[in-house]
Amino acid sequence: MTQLRVVREIAPSAQVAPDAVIGPFCVVGPKVTIGPGTVLGRRVCVEGHTVIGSGNLIDEGCVLGALPQDLKYAGKPTMLIIGHRNRLGPRVTAHIGTEYGGFLTRIGDDNVLMDGCHIAHDCYLDDRTRLCRQVLLAGHVLVGTGAVMEEQAAAHHFTTIGRYARVLPRTPVRRDVPPYTVFGSEDGESQPPAVRGAHEDGIKAAGLSPAEEKELRSALRELFDDEEALQTKIEQLVNMGVEGQAAELCEFCRRSLQGVFGRYHELSRGKMPPQAVKYLPPAILAGIVRQQQ
Repeated sequence: MTQLRVVREIAPSAQVAPDAVIGPFCVVGPKVTIGPGTVLGRRVCVEGHTVIGSGNLIDEGCVLGALPQDLKYAGKPTMLIIGHRNRLGPRVTAHIGTEYGGFLTRIGDDNVLMDGCHIAHDCYLDDRTRLCRQVLLAGHVLVGTGAVMEEQAAAHHFTTIGRYARVLPRTPVRRDVPPYTVFGSEDGESQPPAVRGAHEDGIKAAGLSPAEEKELRSALRELFDDEEALQTKIEQLVNMGVEGQAAELCEFCRRSLQGVFGRYHELSRGKMPPQAVKYLPPAILAGIVRQQQ
């Protein structure tokens, strides 16, 4: 009788928590760390210098820590860091960072990445984001806390999706998306994407005080009922002394206007972004700084 054997390839030097679950036909590379309670489904490949925290559910066919699809990548050791309690659907891919972009790709805590999402090199996802089916992030994309990207939306490199924003299905994001807004086209693809109003669920999820929410809603109406003369409107709100999330909204929009084609993060091309300085392990960051001196 033919005997079939379930094969798992776990490198001896990989650091896998005793209660982590590694499914059949998985491959875990030598520089991988997997934390307590994390579950890898069937045929998951984790390679590169990848650190995965605790309580993550990683579904079938995911490929994490693969080399960047960036011709400028010169092969130096870079990282992918995934936090805690994330849910990755089938066939999610996430690449390590590049030397050019800050040596790091990071996915925070409590995020949901659905079937077929792609997280390219040097991207940063904060916490509690939701990326629906087949969302694609090019390199160097920033996604703020609580943001939602609906199915088949795609973000141009160096764009920023603001906290608690919502990107509509099949939207090409070519410029920064302001926090707490709904961004997309009103009637499919016939009009260019733009801010289409306030993201009500995002505002609720942010847990703002009544006074802060009122001020934020007023700022959203003032800025985006008509996006003409946006810089003047920002200055007017700042001069009025807006505070809290309304002030952060104004600052986000001001930075975007300063950026290249409405993408503030473009200004960090070839530089160590502040996110890398914040999240890289201190020993690795110190080594990078020494090399660059």
